[in-house]
Amino acid sequence: MKKALLLVIFLAAGMKSVLPCDVYMETAPVAGNARNKVQVKLFVEFIHKRCPVKIEETRLDPKNVSIEKQGEWKKIAVCTYEKDLVVVLSGKGPNEIRVLRECPKTGLQEEVLGIVRL
Repeated sequence: MKKALLLVIFLAAGMKSVLPCDVYMETAPVAGNARNKVQVKLFVEFIHKRCPVKIEETRLDPKNVSIEKQGEWKKIAVCTYEKDLVVVLSGKGPNEIRVLRECPKTGLQEEVLGIVRL
């Protein structure tokens, strides 16, 4: 029984590293007097160095925000990509961007990134 419990604990602790990518962001205010606009730097870091999913296949699904400007993906490190966005917050409900990547090996990865007014 103890061995089974330890196995479950080790598996649960290692689940994060099984995900194919780390997705995170940085936010900053937009210059000027734009209260509802936020500058977002979106980052995708491949955990598996030979990722079968191209970075261009990453989908963004905004919720209660609209993407006003969207740059191209830029490679900033060996397995890390960055995309610049300017988003407009609607003020209704949670402001989020869902980042979706579908891997043929591990399935759909969905990360929800919340954005707050700065």
